[in-house]
Amino acid sequence: MLLIIMRHGEAAPYQANDRERELTRFGVSQSEVAGKRLSEFLSKQYLLSSIDHVLVSPYRRTQQTFSALTEHIKFQAQTNLDEITPMGDASEVHDLIDGFANELEPPKQLMLVSHMPLVSLLSDKVCLGFNGKFFDTADMLIIDYNPDTHRGTQLALYQSMN
Repeated sequence: MLLIIMRHGEAAPYQANDRERELTRFGVSQSEVAGKRLSEFLSKQYLLSSIDHVLVSPYRRTQQTFSALTEHIKFQAQTNLDEITPMGDASEVHDLIDGFANELEPPKQLMLVSHMPLVSLLSDKVCLGFNGKFFDTADMLIIDYNPDTHRGTQLALYQSMN
């Protein structure tokens, strides 16, 4: 299964209501470029123009990031999940990924649009050799994930245009 883990684009500075922070103009641009790069990768490597399923944090900035991605990529299904918010538990999300991977008809591509520190902690758990790299805004890790071993290998790390 192709697993894509992405951090949202650049957002407005921290405020009391963290859930409602919006992307900056630059964050929207970052997310659009990330979508274009992902589309190019998928079409070049796998002859794909869509992703089977995307899991998105319900926070405004991740929803806006997902919206910007749809400028370049089609998604067959979207699920908003409270489990992938900034303080989500990486082990629980790893179990969630395995649950999707072991469905009767599992997605061939699964994407998460989430937050730091979860994206980095999760990447450590699911990607051999990732070793705690920091995700900047709109960074994306693409993994060839093996549900039998519950781990994968890095295919690409796309870093945003910071």
